[in-house]
Amino acid sequence: MHLLTGKTFGNNHMTNHDIVPPQLIVKAMRDSGYRNAAYAIAELIDNSIQAGATQVELLCGERRQLVRQRERTQLSEIAVLDNGSGMDSDVLTMALQFGNGTRLEDRSGIGRFGMGLPNSSISQARRLDVWTWQDGVENAIHSYLDVDEIIDGGLRQVPEPQFKPIPQIWSSIGTCFERTGTLVVWSRIDQCMWSTARKVIENSEFVIGRIYRYFLAEGTVVIRMVSFDMKARSYMV
Repeated sequence: MHLLTGKTFGNNHMTNHDIVPPQLIVKAMRDSGYRNAAYAIAELIDNSIQAGATQVELLCGERRQLVRQRERTQLSEIAVLDNGSGMDSDVLTMALQFGNGTRLEDRSGIGRFGMGLPNSSISQARRLDVWTWQDGVENAIHSYLDVDEIIDGGLRQVPEPQFKPIPQIWSSIGTCFERTGTLVVWSRIDQCMWSTARKVIENSEFVIGRIYRYFLAEGTVVIRMVSFDMKARSYMV
């Protein structure tokens, strides 16, 4: 008899059993820590400012979708773009690891870089993509996290960062693509309490304005917020 081994024996078949299944870990992470999307977005902006950004953009894209047999405008993707210092491959990998980061002892911001990035992102969306560059946006590297791939067991490590162009939708909307920077994109958004891009911005304005009022008043950081139609690529605010 085998007890508490974490394995099942019988019929010449043996399988490993995680003490805590990945789907439960991910669910717990998704349901903890952030009051709403505005605070999760503020975590990303905090990372940008700690990385030395002087310009940060919140870009909220929406699409027309069929909801209950009626076509409605729905929030589709959220991005935060900055002109901060960017990350190299090692730092990007570290920043996408849960519980890791490059500023674990830095208490000067809301979160410490790498702690807030994955947690805030999956609290709102099932997919997180990050592009970052330190020598021109044409040299951007990319990696990602995907909740469904993690749950299915197909994603057990942070994908090795690879050179990958910025998607045209973001390069056409963002205005602070400089020599260094980072673009964080949330897609397959499923836990945001606001269904439109305009609502995300309206509710984020107050939270972000209050948290970063000193930076904004001093003019050391400019934060731009835009909602737009992802199909037409037209600005709405």
